[in-house]
Amino acid sequence: MINLKLVLIILFAEMWGVGGQLLYKTGVNKAGTPDLRDHRSYVSFIKRIIGIPQIWLGFISVVIGMCVWLTALAQADLSIAFPIDSMQYIITLVAAHYLLGEKINKMKLLGTLLVMCGVIIVAMS
Repeated sequence: MINLKLVLIILFAEMWGVGGQLLYKTGVNKAGTPDLRDHRSYVSFIKRIIGIPQIWLGFISVVIGMCVWLTALAQADLSIAFPIDSMQYIITLVAAHYLLGEKINKMKLLGTLLVMCGVIIVAMS
């Protein structure tokens, strides 16, 4: 059975990672959508996102999450920790719904429930 302290460390890392992804999304929303068929549009997009504070805060958040994740990996088998890392998908779905107004349809919900079942099975092994 997995240690509750370890699960909490992994979830703490997940929260930082999800926070970073939310910051990235709010940042790129400000930058607009590049036309990926035109390299000048893409270069312009990259230049715009470099100046957006949410992008930098997202980067910092993801780096903090990675440091916490490395702490968890130092204490657990990868075969246990990595499936629990999948909780990030679940947290992201819920956070994107409540904080960004993204819709949750039946397929997203079903996929998320399947991920949860997998995480529970691995955690119980």
